[in-house]
Amino acid sequence: MICKYCKNESNPASRICPSCGEYMGVEGEVTLDAIMEDAPSIDLSWAGRTTRGAKAGKRVRRKRGKRRSRLARKHTYQERMVNWAKVAVSVAALMVVLAAGAFVYLRLTPGGQIIMARMGREASADAYWTLGTEYLDEGYVARAIESYQKALLAQPERPDLAEKLLLLAEGYEAASRYTEAEEVYKRIYTEVDEKNRTAYRLHIDLLLNQGQLFPATDLMQTAFEKTEDESFFNQRSQLVPQPPVASLASGRYMYSRTVAFSSPQGYEVYYATGEEELPEAGTKYTGPITLEEGTHNFRAVAVSSALISDEMSIRYTITLPSPLAPRANMASGSYGRPIRVSLRNIDEDKEVRYFYTIDGTRPTTDSPEYTGEPILLPGGKVLLRAIALNRHGKISNELNIQYDIKASFKKYFRADDQFPDFKLLDTTPEAFMAKMGQPDSQAEIADEDVGGKATKFTYPWGEARFFTGGNGLVLYYFSSNQASHSGPRKAAVGQSLDDIIGKFRTMGQLPNARGDRGIYYDMAEGYAHYRVASDDPDTGLISYVYVGGAQSGSYILEYDIQGSRAVRVTLRYVNRKLLLIQ
Repeated sequence: MICKYCKNESNPASRICPSCGEYMGVEGEVTLDAIMEDAPSIDLSWAGRTTRGAKAGKRVRRKRGKRRSRLARKHTYQERMVNWAKVAVSVAALMVVLAAGAFVYLRLTPGGQIIMARMGREASADAYWTLGTEYLDEGYVARAIESYQKALLAQPERPDLAEKLLLLAEGYEAASRYTEAEEVYKRIYTEVDEKNRTAYRLHIDLLLNQGQLFPATDLMQTAFEKTEDESFFNQRSQLVPQPPVASLASGRYMYSRTVAFSSPQGYEVYYATGEEELPEAGTKYTGPITLEEGTHNFRAVAVSSALISDEMSIRYTITLPSPLAPRANMASGSYGRPIRVSLRNIDEDKEVRYFYTIDGTRPTTDSPEYTGEPILLPGGKVLLRAIALNRHGKISNELNIQYDIKASFKKYFRADDQFPDFKLLDTTPEAFMAKMGQPDSQAEIADEDVGGKATKFTYPWGEARFFTGGNGLVLYYFSSNQASHSGPRKAAVGQSLDDIIGKFRTMGQLPNARGDRGIYYDMAEGYAHYRVASDDPDTGLISYVYVGGAQSGSYILEYDIQGSRAVRVTLRYVNRKLLLIQ
């Protein structure tokens, strides 16, 4: 369509000329101008021929004028009118297109995602990583860290995670948040990539910059072990002291030795013999260490300020020589009379001591010491047992020699060794009171010796106890400080230590250095000994124990000794077999 005003071509569907803005109308529309253009072609010659014709012509002109006036007004109105509905639709369509384009750009392109990230909207992890780096380059450290954290939260796992975490650590360091930076470095080489040299190196540099030499050198060692990068080893070697050295080579030795530790660089040395943490829980080396018998394991480090060397470990085994067992000058066998036996040394080491027993017990260093005086053997079967002790504290094997001496000897203490006036496990309370009188008091007690309740009679001179046995309520315990109460074999209060021991079987063993004396020991019968109660060898307790017989219990005869004399005698029964332990 051609605009009739500016003669420019326009869209046929448009009523407004895009060039001049005039109203062009539409095809087929009758306008005033069109009418005027067509007016000359109308033949009006007839109008003046008759009055009727004139009037008709006048009416036509009048109608034509009215019509022209209406058309003129309509034309003016249409020229001024704009179709805003269509404009609005067009603008809306344009906005939709623009919005769709913007959506596609923001959501589907890297650049658009970065814009979204800057706007604080949800974006991809790559966009946050890129934006964080831009912030870091611009000096906005806090924003960079926040962006990196969002990126990590959006995509916790990715192939290049180690590289990205290094960016986050860089941000933390820039913000002086060193602890968080260290945690990121640790995460890289412990969880993501244990061979990541960059993470190790940056973490080491961070520790060194903070003056943390000790953890830095430890991390250098770890980095070298994980990555096999010798630069870490060389870096550590320049800082850490050399390990200590020992004056004695590791190995096995037959005698006690000494060992000294030293630092090649003159630093302090700390050592430990167990699993103690070095150097904190170790012992500071101050001088040579004596190695006694046994196995000795040492760990030692050299310390310079906060730097600690690698550990030096060394092991020693000290085995001291044992002495040979002593020999007896009398061979084992039967003899028609008491004999004396000497012990002799066959060891090259002359600094040897001998200890022996003839009472049947196992010899120890608490047994009587042989001084060179021949040992008198009593009548009966006698077992001589002896050991040797050298200057290293080593004990020899045991000498055992059996002798049968044809000479008289007294019997061991037995169950039938009783008081003349009453008998354990037989005398009833009534029979006892008939002999000893009424007690001062009577009470029910618990006594573990008989495994239950018992009745206790108390007298001025001592006490008696009764329990329910196979024969009813019978005596099982008697104790007296009266000499008139003569004990078994008339061994009574007031008699001397040696007199009482002489009433029963004795092997004649001499006291040891403390004053203790073994009397006899027999697995089938029982045992007897004198034990010093204090530092005074004249104060103690004589004990005879009988464990033989068919009964399930044991009989015990005891004499309290003060000033080498008996001050109390006690005879009792325990309802169990006492163990014979050598």
